[in-house]
Amino acid sequence: MADQDLDEYRASHPGRGPLFDTAPSEPNDLRPGESHKAAYLRVCKKQDAARRVGANPTDDEYSAVVEYCSRLRNAVAPRVWSEVSAIAGEVDGIASIRTKNTADVLDKVTRMSSGTSGRSSRAGYEVGDVVDAVGARVTVPDTEALERALVEVRSRFGTGPQSRVLELENMYAAPKPHNRAYRVVPLLISTEADGQPYTFELQLCTRRASIASDLEHNTIYKAYVESTPIQQTVVRRMQAEAAALDQQETRRRYK
Repeated sequence: MADQDLDEYRASHPGRGPLFDTAPSEPNDLRPGESHKAAYLRVCKKQDAARRVGANPTDDEYSAVVEYCSRLRNAVAPRVWSEVSAIAGEVDGIASIRTKNTADVLDKVTRMSSGTSGRSSRAGYEVGDVVDAVGARVTVPDTEALERALVEVRSRFGTGPQSRVLELENMYAAPKPHNRAYRVVPLLISTEADGQPYTFELQLCTRRASIASDLEHNTIYKAYVESTPIQQTVVRRMQAEAAALDQQETRRRYK
């Protein structure tokens, strides 16, 4: 990027191809006033009392969340792994998966209910709103493979209001305002285990974007690793450079 910041680079060297097209709306829209995601979560909560637990649970509610997280780990995660590893195999990618434990889930409910720095509180936030309690990632070598991964996901899970894709974002076409260098294509996917509906988040990303976002997440966003202000500036610049490199790669392929 030389002396440019990422926004300046994006304007002077716009990305090309399907990654920089506006994300299609049909996975997210169901009918006026209710998204596909919201409608599905409403059904999930209705069928499962554990997912209606909010901040400050009672002892009985806490036990219900413990049992819910056990289901995620033992019943849902294996099904997700089977599907995601198959996708990775089709696009020369690497699959990974993680499942939040009880403390993680309730911590997110508390944080979202009370609000965090830069984000307003969400009254009524419940366990069932933690849609990424099971999270998977497919990391691919480059943007060409990322495009193929997105096609593969939509082919497997469908499109439109009856599809298993409940929500699709594209941070190449529409970067997040609070971190404009974060590059990933996250999807919310529905699944079932033992007759119950669940969700999992699937992230599609390039290798360079994955490394850059993990560095930023672990030193700045969550600060698992202590870092100085100078080091944080370097990490942010590395993430911006990774985003620019992905963008530059698409420009070479779509001239």
